[in-house]
Amino acid sequence: MNIRITSALLAGLVVLLAACDRGDPVVATPVTDDAETLALVNGVPITRTDLFTYVGLEGTVDIAGTEDLLDELINLELLRQQAVAAGIDQEEETRIILRNVETNLLASQVIERRTQAMRFSDAEIQAEYDAQIAAHGTTEYRARHILVREPELAADLIAQLDAGADFAELAQAHSIDGSAPEGGDLGWFAAGQMVPAFFEAVTALEPGEHSPEPVATQFGWHVIQLSDTRAIEAPPLADVRPLVEEILQARALRAYMEQLRADARIEFPVRPGE
Repeated sequence: MNIRITSALLAGLVVLLAACDRGDPVVATPVTDDAETLALVNGVPITRTDLFTYVGLEGTVDIAGTEDLLDELINLELLRQQAVAAGIDQEEETRIILRNVETNLLASQVIERRTQAMRFSDAEIQAEYDAQIAAHGTTEYRARHILVREPELAADLIAQLDAGADFAELAQAHSIDGSAPEGGDLGWFAAGQMVPAFFEAVTALEPGEHSPEPVATQFGWHVIQLSDTRAIEAPPLADVRPLVEEILQARALRAYMEQLRADARIEFPVRPGE
């Protein structure tokens, strides 16, 4: 038999090495009545449950055709035993890795189980749907902008526009944004798709108007021209219900984490970087 150490095998090795962290001896362990022992490796049983957990299947699935996977588990167990014999399980780096693996696994299980147990009423889902529609609005905007680094230049460009200059030409000549070749055209967008200061300036304009003052964002100074607006139809609740439920789940999980932190005693003997 060829020993194949695949990426899946190596990933499983990390899991199996967790047994080392618990100090499990390399000796035979009791097999429960409902577990079928598929192999004994130096007295250590590999059960049907071990195999199906490894491949992510249900224990009721026929194990026919899984001989190669069983061979991988045998190889993993042999390597685990070698790790224990060599004292690798007691090395600080190994124990830190195993502790992190255990922490991530258990944390993800808590989140997954809480999420699966969540139930939201039709009224809660409808209320969240209505709130999301209100937040994103029912209007799309199309605008151009000229992005520059200095407010003085932005003010000068506004003066040129007031005097009748062509916005697209100024954008092509002066804008440092990637939209410059298209005359500053940003296409259609809705609420939440632009930074707040920019979007607020857009909604204050009528189609054809440009911003009377430079607009500051973290990207620089903008001169904005509203090209057009159009109404958008909100998707039916039935089409986005799973997304609405995900929003409710995420909010509930954030509240859960905030409560856990509020109830915990969290200390910082040494801050990172100190």
